[in-house]
Amino acid sequence: MTADFKALDLNTLDSINRERALEHASFIVEAPAGAGKTELLTQRYLKLLASVNEPEEIIALTFTNKAAAEMRNRILLSLEHAQNQTPETAAHKLKTRELANAALNQSNAKQWDILTQPSRLRILTIDALCSSLTRQMPLLSKFGGQPAVSDDTDTHYNDAARRAIAQIVYESDSEDTVTTALRYMDNNSEKLAGLLAKMLARRDQWLPLAGQLHGLDVDEISRNTEVALQHLIAEGLQAALNILPPNVQYLLMPLARYAASNLTEEADIAPLLDWDSALDADASDLMRWQALAKFLLTQDRNFRKSINRNNGFPATDEGKSKKEDYFSIVNTLENSEAIGSVLALPTLATLADNQQVIQALTRLLILATTHLWAVFQAAGEVDFVAIAQSAQLALENEHGVTDLALKLDYKISHLLIDEFQDTSPVQMRLIEKLIEGWQPDDGRTLFCVGDPMQSIYRFRKADVSLFLQASKSGIGHLPLTRLQLSRNNRSHPAVVDWINNAFQQVFPSTDNINQGAISYRKFTATRPTIDYEGVVLHPLILEALGSHGDSENSSAEDDIESINIKQIEAAYVADLIMNLRADKPALESTPNKMAVLVRNRSHLTALVSEIRRNHPQLKFQAVEIEHLNDRQTVQDALSLVCAMHHRADRTHWLNILRAPWCGMMLKDLHALAADNHQATIWQLMHDENRLKNLTEDGRLRLSHIKTVLTSAFEAQGRMPARRWLESTWLQLGGGKCLVDAGDNRDVQVFFDLVEKISRSGHVDITKLELGMQKLYAKPDIEADDSLQFLTIHKSKGLEFDTVILPALNRPPRHADNELVLWQEVMVDNHLHLIAAPFTPKSANKKSDAPNIYEYLKDLEKERADNETVRLLYVATTRTQRQLHLIASMQSNKNGEIKPVANSLLKVLWPAIEADFKRAELLELNDSALQVMDITQFKPQLQRLYSTEFTHNFLDSSDLNIAKTSSDIAGRSAESKNITNTANINSAAVSNINTAFDLQNNLDLYRHCGILAHIYMQLFSTTDLQVWHGERLQQCEIGMQKWLMQQGHVAKNAQQGAVNVLVALQTTLQSEVGQWVLKNHDRATSELSLMRVQEHEVNNHIIDRTFIENGMRWIVDYKLTTVDEALDFNLYAEQHRPQLERYASLFASEGLPIKKAVLFLSSGKLVEL
Repeated sequence: MTADFKALDLNTLDSINRERALEHASFIVEAPAGAGKTELLTQRYLKLLASVNEPEEIIALTFTNKAAAEMRNRILLSLEHAQNQTPETAAHKLKTRELANAALNQSNAKQWDILTQPSRLRILTIDALCSSLTRQMPLLSKFGGQPAVSDDTDTHYNDAARRAIAQIVYESDSEDTVTTALRYMDNNSEKLAGLLAKMLARRDQWLPLAGQLHGLDVDEISRNTEVALQHLIAEGLQAALNILPPNVQYLLMPLARYAASNLTEEADIAPLLDWDSALDADASDLMRWQALAKFLLTQDRNFRKSINRNNGFPATDEGKSKKEDYFSIVNTLENSEAIGSVLALPTLATLADNQQVIQALTRLLILATTHLWAVFQAAGEVDFVAIAQSAQLALENEHGVTDLALKLDYKISHLLIDEFQDTSPVQMRLIEKLIEGWQPDDGRTLFCVGDPMQSIYRFRKADVSLFLQASKSGIGHLPLTRLQLSRNNRSHPAVVDWINNAFQQVFPSTDNINQGAISYRKFTATRPTIDYEGVVLHPLILEALGSHGDSENSSAEDDIESINIKQIEAAYVADLIMNLRADKPALESTPNKMAVLVRNRSHLTALVSEIRRNHPQLKFQAVEIEHLNDRQTVQDALSLVCAMHHRADRTHWLNILRAPWCGMMLKDLHALAADNHQATIWQLMHDENRLKNLTEDGRLRLSHIKTVLTSAFEAQGRMPARRWLESTWLQLGGGKCLVDAGDNRDVQVFFDLVEKISRSGHVDITKLELGMQKLYAKPDIEADDSLQFLTIHKSKGLEFDTVILPALNRPPRHADNELVLWQEVMVDNHLHLIAAPFTPKSANKKSDAPNIYEYLKDLEKERADNETVRLLYVATTRTQRQLHLIASMQSNKNGEIKPVANSLLKVLWPAIEADFKRAELLELNDSALQVMDITQFKPQLQRLYSTEFTHNFLDSSDLNIAKTSSDIAGRSAESKNITNTANINSAAVSNINTAFDLQNNLDLYRHCGILAHIYMQLFSTTDLQVWHGERLQQCEIGMQKWLMQQGHVAKNAQQGAVNVLVALQTTLQSEVGQWVLKNHDRATSELSLMRVQEHEVNNHIIDRTFIENGMRWIVDYKLTTVDEALDFNLYAEQHRPQLERYASLFASEGLPIKKAVLFLSSGKLVEL
């Protein structure tokens, strides 16, 4: 009864707050996962549209282009449905309809014509807003023109850091600065430059703080830091004082004095020997507080369970009596963590060690920032931080508010911000400037919505404490009313109940702005209870094996590695996926969308390998999981680029001889190069005496390589680097060595990078290798979205029927150290800055006392640990029906299990420990272990047949065929998205003008053509029978949505989708259409053929080709509508030159060729 009452209360409060959120006032709304915040934003936007004079008065800000597009589409679709009076039944949709009708009335009254002019809706990302501001006032924002914005600026950071160090080295008055900095960094200038470069990427956070210190002498820095440090120490001691108030301390005093008197002067508790007055929350008492903590706590900061003479309690009668008194007090104490936290507090004595170094590093950082601007100017590109900083400068400078700010202040009436929990400090400063001067009663409103429990982007500088601060104090001078939503419309009740129960145990108990801590906000389920819902734990507990299991000093991660537990878990997860697919309820007509989510990409490596080896039929989409440089085809292409630029690069030269396009055997490579390490491989390839030692096969393959590369070297410098290298790769036979379409797309991405970084025909290999570290292999285009592999960060905002969370017991990547750590501290309403430099090994003292850097690092770790809890929350709330939690553990020699430190399992342990300890050991026999052993796997090598090398590879008609081009790969991926999005039953839209002329709108005509090609390719790979009847009709909504995503208004998108649908239906119903799509010999759709002519790569895409009765057919699809009374042959003749080019590509095949045009709208096949 109580639970029902509480649920009812939460639901009632949710409804009230949703209504309040539409009022004409400023709010900050907390919306948990699945709460429908996008719908709420849509309603708020529509409500405001009905009250403004111009739609540009409303600005809605998001953090991603995808989110901006989704919000725009929601609003336009709501207006479109209102105009067409599309029936609605859901309560929230009826509310949206009411608001959309009011907005349409305002649009008509003000003559906005918003549906045909959707660009008047100002829905954009914060980065786009910043770019817009800098474009409006380029001189004021320090940009003469608008530079390109790059997200790959690491090389610029490194250049600026090195320039700053070099300048200081050569400035005589800067000798102290560089000497101090380099000596502190063990005279390692490269390490110093690397740390400086990392800081430049985050300069928006520390530059204002560094400005406070720049120009101050060491004494002034010390005084400023001492005030801040004393305050932080007092805060930490206050937490301990709350647990140990004076009355408890007086009880402990005689016991502590007794114990200290029985130990040496060097003992940890020696400062308590003369303790006779209560300790206060003051830095002067820190030493005794730390001694008291060691008196009460063990090394792992738990209250002591036993004490003996080593702790100052000898085995005497008096000692026994004192021991009883000790435990009578200690056993009543709680919260050992608060007491133990005083051990991490630094002493004021450590201040003197830091300040001179801080002064030197601050100057270096500011100088490096100055050099970064020069580097940006030379490169003609900047990073997003520079754009944001310039946008702020465009709004306010040293003279005050700018004309642009005043202009915007006049124009903006309402500001909406989505995903507010992901706001960074620099973005918050921009928001403050945008609303500067706003008053609560002036008619202008600010609306922020987000979920602080989903704040997981600290690595992007997001700071959840800004959300808490805004909830408490507003933004700038504008107060915000806090509203909290509590309904979850995504997950079924069993999942919601488990999440509520588990995360109430692991989230912090209270909000804490300084620690970035968020308490748990409970939510309720709105979906009904169904079968097959709930949360399943999968404890994989293995018995300790080998020496690791018997070692007390071995870490849990070492034990995991010792028996290949990664492979064991990967096999288990693969089997689980197969079983879940097999157990899918027969009554379900829609695919069961499943996702495997992990904390780090590397946590999926073993699973991907397991599936590719043992479950190749299991197709999946891996979104930014596999590094591009892990693909063999890309590694071979990289070796070619390196070898072509450096004749002495022996490793890469040997690799291009071993690559599939050459495929020399090891014995031939040994005969060629084993006994001569002085000459280059290219020189050895021309040594005729040496070539006699090769096999006939080896000589043939080497001759082919020499011929191609000789021609390539002659062309070096005469064309752009990409054309030169890619054409060489094609002539070598690289295209023929590709296994599938994914390989082709990966290689294209690689050559795109080559083109991007090349200058004057030369490729910087270092930049190429750095660039490849940030590129990922594209998802498998043959896989639909029913099984996806993602990181948890990438999954945010998505939802799935089933979610699997493996690798819960794996630790995260090790966090790198920062050059300087900073912390702003508010003391008596004044901000004071505390800063500490990175402490290299040589600077560490033998004292166990923590230094300021380690203390600030602990504060950062505490914030990171709080975010880890939120990360796990995000992962679990992606599911609608089922959640599977998988963790592999190994028991120690005593049969005990303990999660790995910093793992997600460690976070969840309080909620699931009992379940895991009840789990039985996983039994593995020797054969199972052998199967899991990755060292036993031997990959299959491939190479071209030697007959391939008998052709003239330099002939201009030589073909290099890949299964698809990157464009068609994109089309295929889109087709999967369209068909899956379209699995919604919908009535045929009535009153459509079927005579709508697509050709009057060239962009729409082009996109409709792409759409038709996508579906024709899809038809050719599936059973045509499934597309007759309702199946194709159901795709209409998906087609319309896709066209809207390309930028077309709903009315045009709807008409375009109908035309495409009618054309496809006509083709499928025609005899010639069915014949073209039939599974002929060597039938291929959207075939990409690449031809090299004079080292220029030309790409051709053929819609449909096959062989029938010894005849090669080439068919081109056209969506053109031709009047039946006219001559189809005249229209087909226009495309003869294109088809002749296609036919020439097959000339070497030796088969007769027939060329034809298939008019989709008429179902007519015209031969040429």
